[in-house]
Amino acid sequence: MSGVREPVTRRRFMRRTAAAGATIGAGGLLAACGSDDKSSGSTGASTTAKTTTAAAATGVGAQLQKILGKPSNILAKGPGTLAVAGQFALTGQGSVYGDLQSNGWKYGVKHVEAWTGGKLKFDTTFYDNKSGLPQAEAAAGRQAGLKGVPVLVNSYIFGFGAIVPFAKQYKMFCPDPGGGTGPVPGPFAAQPYCYGFRAGWPTDCLDGLFKYLRETYPEKKNWATVQVNIAPPYNNSVQAYMKGLFKTYNINNLGFTLAPIGATNYSSVIQKVKQQKPDVVIFITFGTDVAYQAKEMVRQGVDAIKATADFNPTLAKLAGPAIKDWYFGFDYLNTTNPPSDWSKFFIDEWGKDHGGELPSFYHAGDYVTAFAVAQLVDRILAKGGDIKSGDEYVTALEANPAFPHVYGGSGSTLGQIVIDPKTHSPKAIPMLAFQSMGTGDVKDIKPLATYDIKAANYQTI
Repeated sequence: MSGVREPVTRRRFMRRTAAAGATIGAGGLLAACGSDDKSSGSTGASTTAKTTTAAAATGVGAQLQKILGKPSNILAKGPGTLAVAGQFALTGQGSVYGDLQSNGWKYGVKHVEAWTGGKLKFDTTFYDNKSGLPQAEAAAGRQAGLKGVPVLVNSYIFGFGAIVPFAKQYKMFCPDPGGGTGPVPGPFAAQPYCYGFRAGWPTDCLDGLFKYLRETYPEKKNWATVQVNIAPPYNNSVQAYMKGLFKTYNINNLGFTLAPIGATNYSSVIQKVKQQKPDVVIFITFGTDVAYQAKEMVRQGVDAIKATADFNPTLAKLAGPAIKDWYFGFDYLNTTNPPSDWSKFFIDEWGKDHGGELPSFYHAGDYVTAFAVAQLVDRILAKGGDIKSGDEYVTALEANPAFPHVYGGSGSTLGQIVIDPKTHSPKAIPMLAFQSMGTGDVKDIKPLATYDIKAANYQTI
């Protein structure tokens, strides 16, 4: 979910993606859960700002080796500094989340260096996607490719698809922990070299949320949906998936009301919802849009159960009490009760280094992705491969698509993200259903259930 944005109409979105050549198959797609980085020195579509890390902290490194095990091949062969790249929103209105995903990556880079005893360091060049501007995203892919990096960390669902042709042309391994592949099935699943490192949003998040709501409110069968208005490939993919869930859970679908992106006034949208007289309203929207929609629901006095699949610091603060008792369900970092040794370590260390702040799920996604890339380096070295070849990362991932995660797990047993080699999106990643207390602070939540893709391993808390 991206942050504060200029209003983007369906026509404007389609015109943008066409101008950038970002249409892949059925067309362009807005990134659910985009990412950003605030860095200076940007010129045009790229910036020369780089990330390097200080000397490894032996205490942190020792703890990480105890939690994750030792990266034996990196320790033995000492690959040194590896040049990689990232495309984030360095400028523009989406950069409100720049300190989230990019800082998560940077913190992961720091901890990878500690984990490897300084034997592996990522030197990251950041490129500016200008908060989702297709031309800038395409330029980022081209410049990263020309630089010859084997890994390009992504946001905005591979730059609204603009990165896809460059990933293929330059054979760059492209993980996206901010937006993943988008809906599954959808227009950006299974694209060469491009892999989602978070749940496919929103489709993968909905099964467990639907299950919780149906079991908690079996009498509430009339559901309405507010869906962000992107473009037909995106909207049709999400609607088809949700119609299947409505049938599975015996829900009366009152219809889909489309909402513009980045607006602050949703009175007409909520008026349509109110006229439907729903028992439950599912919001397939994100970022500040959810906050303004929540406030409008209060203003118009819509008495219904509300649920969505995004919750972040900006949203929580802007919505305040309007979001109280809303239900949420997606791949979220449980800071209330960290389930595993790694999740507790990550949350504690982040707080120590950031003035007591809690990390967000954006931080967690990129942090974990830094370790996933490092683990792929370790696997490539074990086979005597070339860590500067993007093809080697794809081969290593598809040979073993499982990586530890700070989501899920229990104690020394860590949670896992497992990538499906067919869809290039997770087939397993721990998720959390919870409620907000409406205080304006993301830490004030009530965890309700844990689940996985397709509501697998569903358990109430």
